[in-house]
Amino acid sequence: MTQLKKDWITDGLIDFEYKKYVLLAYLKHVEQNFDQTKLFPFMTELIDHYRDAKVLKDKKQSIQSEMPKEISRLDLNKLEIIYKDLNESDELLKDIEEIVDYALPTMQRTLGKGKEIHEWVESELKIDPIGIIPMYKDEGYVMLELGNSKLTDVFQYQIKKFIMFNEQMRGVYFKLIDRVSRGIGDTFEQIKLQLIKSYKVLPNPATFVIHGELPLPMEETVIPMSKKLVLKTVQQL
Repeated sequence: MTQLKKDWITDGLIDFEYKKYVLLAYLKHVEQNFDQTKLFPFMTELIDHYRDAKVLKDKKQSIQSEMPKEISRLDLNKLEIIYKDLNESDELLKDIEEIVDYALPTMQRTLGKGKEIHEWVESELKIDPIGIIPMYKDEGYVMLELGNSKLTDVFQYQIKKFIMFNEQMRGVYFKLIDRVSRGIGDTFEQIKLQLIKSYKVLPNPATFVIHGELPLPMEETVIPMSKKLVLKTVQQL
């Protein structure tokens, strides 16, 4: 199973053994990608599923209050229906709680593996400025070069603000604009000068090179991690 529905715990058949099978199949797929040093979007999705399960556990009482209720009696004097709450012995609620109690530590173990790989990749990738960094750093260029490859991927980056959960956030967007084959004597400074000549919209661009010793999956790891690295570096400068 390559994906897990957002409402996988309460969707369809609510049975502990079945949900356990669904979860383990999904986590196996996630861990197979982690074993290939592919972090995204698998890490982000798993964090979301973990948080959802945690909310479900923390909100147990509110969930219980939303469960169907049985009619206890009719009060004809007040013209109202008196309900009795289903207590915690209700089988459906017990099954959901059992699934959540199993899912949280199980997902946490897989998240731990992903965190270790994330920290390792973070230690492998290095970022260096090319030339003088200007005051305006929300737009510029990023060069990616890994391992012994002499091919340098050149991206234009842009930092944009957006609102999420009533909070202002910042995200980094990459656009691939060139792939340069560096020969002997070719430098990152020369590539930057060529970018300035070719793209006059940024006459004095902030420019960084991100490099590492080992080849890593580009789409699933290097680019997402590079975006984080750029944002962190820009905020510190």
